[in-house]
Amino acid sequence: MSDEEKIETCFLCGKKFDMNKSELAYYRYDKYPICDYCAEFYSFYKEDL
Repeated sequence: MSDEEKIETCFLCGKKFDMNKSELAYYRYDKYPICDYCAEFYSFYKEDL
């Protein structure tokens, strides 16, 4: 269920965030959590595969 909290620590900035409530957050290489802020800030690095 997406209402459940899934607290992760951003791989880039170290900020704790709820992956299920974040709109831009994603897992880099299916392993490293990236928060909304870093996902937006570093969006030009994101690969379009």
